[in-house]
Amino acid sequence: MEDSWLKRKKAFVGRLEREIAVGRVDRDIIPLLRAINSLNEYYTTSSCSGRIQVVASELPGEKGLMKTLAKWHEPVEVVVVEGVIRESAEPNLWFSVQPPILHIMCRSLEAAFKMLYVARGSGFKRAGIQGGKKGRYPVEIIGTERIEVPLRLHEVDIVPIERLPLLVEAANRLLLRSKERLQRLLLSVKEMEK
Repeated sequence: MEDSWLKRKKAFVGRLEREIAVGRVDRDIIPLLRAINSLNEYYTTSSCSGRIQVVASELPGEKGLMKTLAKWHEPVEVVVVEGVIRESAEPNLWFSVQPPILHIMCRSLEAAFKMLYVARGSGFKRAGIQGGKKGRYPVEIIGTERIEVPLRLHEVDIVPIERLPLLVEAANRLLLRSKERLQRLLLSVKEMEK
């Protein structure tokens, strides 16, 4: 008889593979997720590889009230971001870089601490155990690469279009730095397999 850990792991890994098949998982994080899920003591529950986005919202972080106008999981060209801004009639627009985030379920507290050690050694300083109970210790790993800038507030453009290249360049550099951390984490997770 299959124990509850294996049953849950099988369900989450199955869901991940279905989401991959329909294109709902960031392509560049798939090797990392599969490497983590290949380990007996771990499985992933949700993730994002990091993104650049333009959202319409009175304030950033208003999940239920926020409307995503465009998002990119790779560097973006200035002309593309400019097009999103010009086409939007929204009174409030925000430009942001969101860091990578991973949620990993660990079978034991010892396994959770091992994952924290690996994450922090890969450059993820914001990693922690999020509660837990016997047989299920969730670890959250979040990058620190973040930008949130108002582009337009109450119909007033805050960032002039001619300054947009500076902002997009900084965002692209920050996003690429977070992707490098994910690659280091992938290499470290592969070392765990040995």
